[in-house]
Amino acid sequence: MKNFFTGTLAFIVYAGLCLAFFGYYYIEQLTGKNTNFISSDVVNEQPIIDELPSDELESELEPVIQSTLDQQLDSIAAAKALINTLSTSEDSTVTKEYEVSNAEAALGEVSEESTIINGNKETAVYEANTFTINDQNGNPLTNCSTFTTIYKNNSKVKIPYPCRAYGNEIKEVLSSNPKAEIIINGYSSIQEDADIGMKRAQYVKRLLTNIGIKADKITLKSDKKDIPFKSGIAQGGIDIQILNINRSESNSNAVKASPTTAVPTISSGNGPYGYQRFTKGYQGDFFYGNRAFTAYIKEVQNYLNENPGKKVYVYAYTDTVGNATDNFNIGKDNVNTARRLMIQNGIAINRIVAVSKGEESSGATGNNRSLVVIVK
Repeated sequence: MKNFFTGTLAFIVYAGLCLAFFGYYYIEQLTGKNTNFISSDVVNEQPIIDELPSDELESELEPVIQSTLDQQLDSIAAAKALINTLSTSEDSTVTKEYEVSNAEAALGEVSEESTIINGNKETAVYEANTFTINDQNGNPLTNCSTFTTIYKNNSKVKIPYPCRAYGNEIKEVLSSNPKAEIIINGYSSIQEDADIGMKRAQYVKRLLTNIGIKADKITLKSDKKDIPFKSGIAQGGIDIQILNINRSESNSNAVKASPTTAVPTISSGNGPYGYQRFTKGYQGDFFYGNRAFTAYIKEVQNYLNENPGKKVYVYAYTDTVGNATDNFNIGKDNVNTARRLMIQNGIAINRIVAVSKGEESSGATGNNRSLVVIVK
């Protein structure tokens, strides 16, 4: 153990002497004080880039220096231009905004004046018509005394409930006038989108084609009108005209639409279905039918199949409250509903005669509002 410690101590002393000698001998070479240590090969080593003669060096550097100076001058000029732009941009912006605002104000005045001019020259004052369909001479083919409803910037046209049978009435006119043409005029106000009038006409066209009227029978038109909207709602917006109607057909329909026209006196038929009066199946003034009416119609349909020479007559009566013309139209609407229910239950349309009696007395006691069905 003693020999081990002695050997270790001797090794440490020897190592210290070696480090001291190394530091003393090489320290000057490492710090660069003794240049004799550097090899002459290193001093005489050729440079990586060959040196150029002074004349050639100047000729080579001159364009480079000139190019650099040009670039710097360009940069300085660009910087000055940018400073000038920034310094004047605010004033320029204010000036432009002032000019634009003045221009817009001037355009606004011109636009307002042009609107007034257009209003006087091009936009007619609009008076809504009731939803009455006329022929080419202005004679009524239907007689509805209520108005359609339109909504601002909306293509929907709300057909008044008392006029809901207008589609079937148009089909009847077309069936007796093969060359007839339907003209639908859709209107819009000057405050609405430009194509809203045409879209309203297209909306009504879809209603008609959905019940079987051919699209090639319908022509659409549109126009601007001074429509007075209130809370986004207005009356009218649509007119329907049917052209190429025979004068006799037009006159007969006009007479049929009048409540003062004489109508055939009701006479009871014979057989088990000679007379039947219905006072139920109403909601308000309008008839919708009920189970009793449907059951009776099915029996009538079977009876007509057994008696091909007979027809079914349906008459609609109303009360006397309100306007006589309105009540006649309500009766017309109700009798059309009854006819539609008959057709749905198998009775041929050419075996149905439907007549509105309006406020005329039904000849029965109690409420005059009723439907009378007679087979004869």
